[in-house]
Amino acid sequence: MKKLFLLCVTFIGLDYAAFAQEKGDIWVGGNSDLHLSITPEFAIHANVTGDYFLTGKLSLGAQVGLGLGAMTEVSLAPRVQYFVTKNIYAMLNADMLSVAGEDVTLGLNSLNAGVGYWYALNDHVVLTPMLNLSNLTDELAIGLSAGVTFKL
Repeated sequence: MKKLFLLCVTFIGLDYAAFAQEKGDIWVGGNSDLHLSITPEFAIHANVTGDYFLTGKLSLGAQVGLGLGAMTEVSLAPRVQYFVTKNIYAMLNADMLSVAGEDVTLGLNSLNAGVGYWYALNDHVVLTPMLNLSNLTDELAIGLSAGVTFKL
């Protein structure tokens, strides 16, 4: 009985910590990825993100990324997030500008998707772990990311 009580309290606490975003909210943050690609390359990615909520479930934003691996790369990608529940969301971004060494590429460089969990620490800070599918247009990579996001 004691275990059942603790389990119920835990789920109530998780539900309390999850809140709905509102239209007009602006959130900024960052995350870091550790990718394991199909062609055993190792790469670390860090991103700075910004999102504007059009509704409580839909946000549009941008992501600036820095990739360290075989080559250092900086990228810019518009992104969209849709919240399936209060805490589970799907994300899609399209890398449209990439600078790798002296090479600058403008256009669709990669398409990336992910499913994440929005865990609220309080009304202005959330943790955002995510499962990522990167580079859907070329050499698929699967990764996990962890981030933190702040409400402005």
